[in-house]
Amino acid sequence: MTQEIDNGNLLDFTAYKLRNMVESMAAVGQLDLAEALLDALEQYTLGYIDITWQDGWPYTVEQREIDT
Repeated sequence: MTQEIDNGNLLDFTAYKLRNMVESMAAVGQLDLAEALLDALEQYTLGYIDITWQDGWPYTVEQREIDT
């Protein structure tokens, strides 16, 4: 049985969760953590890193060389 999967309407959980974490950390004054999460979000969306989740926190699992 062949099943077609339409990925065009799927939300990227990692990007969504990181964005929410950035906002939450900034709201409670954890600006250093918010900035680090924002950097991770940027690197993730650009495809330079992959992220996995453990106990609700993001971990980098693969980092690619950034071409300048």
